[in-house]
Amino acid sequence: MKEVYISIKPKFTHLIETKQKNYEFRKYFIKDLKTMFVYESENSCLKYIMEVGTPVMSPTQIEENGYGNDVFNRTDEKKYAYPILHLKRLKKPISLTELRSKYGFTAPQKYTMVDTYPKLKKALENIETEGIY
Repeated sequence: MKEVYISIKPKFTHLIETKQKNYEFRKYFIKDLKTMFVYESENSCLKYIMEVGTPVMSPTQIEENGYGNDVFNRTDEKKYAYPILHLKRLKKPISLTELRSKYGFTAPQKYTMVDTYPKLKKALENIETEGIY
């Protein structure tokens, strides 16, 4: 199963954390994707770990019970809706300064495979988290 780093703005991570947003929408498909490590862009830190399910490709419809779901259902563009199955928050988010200095991390623009930063991947295996859902 694949794991990626993605950037999400805090207004959307808040909606995810409160279950108001139940899909992560992207313009790309990653086969066998299981985990998204969320870099919160405006706060410049790695903060969440999301487990996602198999994405739904537009124009297939999804239930309209979450933020952005209705927009996805009306789009003419090729997009993917990754269902958010589980969310964990890092007890101590990792700042961009620390990510750069310790791991050579660069904030993802689209997405970055977790294997790109093997030392960070190893550190994340033992990091303390709290389950949100």
